[in-house]
Amino acid sequence: MFFLHQHLDDFDEFCHNVRAWDLDYRQIERGRFNSELLIYGNHQTQFTHARIGRKMLQRGTSPEGLISFGILADPGIQINWRNIDISGDMMFVFPENGELNSITHADFNVYVISLSEDQINKECELSQVPDIRTLLDNNEVVRCQSGAIQELRSWLKDIKATLASPSTSLSDAVLLSHIEHGMITRIISLLAGQHESVKKNRLRKRDLALYAAESIIAENSSEVITISELCEAANVSERTLEYAFLERYGLTPKAYTTMYRLNNVRKQLRQSAPDELHVYDVARQHGFWHMGKFSNDYKMLFSELPSQTLRR
Repeated sequence: MFFLHQHLDDFDEFCHNVRAWDLDYRQIERGRFNSELLIYGNHQTQFTHARIGRKMLQRGTSPEGLISFGILADPGIQINWRNIDISGDMMFVFPENGELNSITHADFNVYVISLSEDQINKECELSQVPDIRTLLDNNEVVRCQSGAIQELRSWLKDIKATLASPSTSLSDAVLLSHIEHGMITRIISLLAGQHESVKKNRLRKRDLALYAAESIIAENSSEVITISELCEAANVSERTLEYAFLERYGLTPKAYTTMYRLNNVRKQLRQSAPDELHVYDVARQHGFWHMGKFSNDYKMLFSELPSQTLRR
């Protein structure tokens, strides 16, 4: 059994502490990162609450061997998740061994339930409903009855408050059993009840161009890619590519590539000891040659100098 409840100001540390998840976060909004993370469970049951106070590009994979369900903690917020616009009355299912790809804003606030398939199917059998694969029917997102998902959201809020309370005995096996059973029965009830499948948005020319450009940037992450090169690879005009990036990220293609490389610099600095390298060398490796501008851009994005990141 494990428990973690922290307020973190570093998104690499946040990703590291999300047990069993393989996450890669990149900050795409200026300002210091801040977050709250609570995780409780064991190898076959996890309850997670995550709140993040900066706009982020989130990528990675969910815990292996578990089926993970996401519910927005605040029904008033929205996220773009795997090319689907998620709102408060939807529950989304993380793809097993698949890439989670989302853009979240500074109001991101989510509950995640991770359970083993065997656990869920035992309850399905007792409840005399089809197994979880049949209930999901290959859907990644379902729109639930507002009252049903609100009941689940309220229950999860109470569970989070209970776990965060200093008076709670976190080694209590009865508590974990209660949480586990409550999560399973409510998930099954949502899926067995009236709900509607939500399909991915239809890919437009600008969407395909965006994905092509993103791939080029990721594959050449330490190089300065020109807008002309991106347009040629995506086979679109500069205006179409700019519309695509502004719509998805609120950034121009040039600003996105700079942001992407700054995040790469930061990851390298975070993984190194101060006596192992020099900030100047890392900056040059990622295509930053004007150190004054680089330091200024870096500080504006992360609210600290690159030398401060290296000393963390």
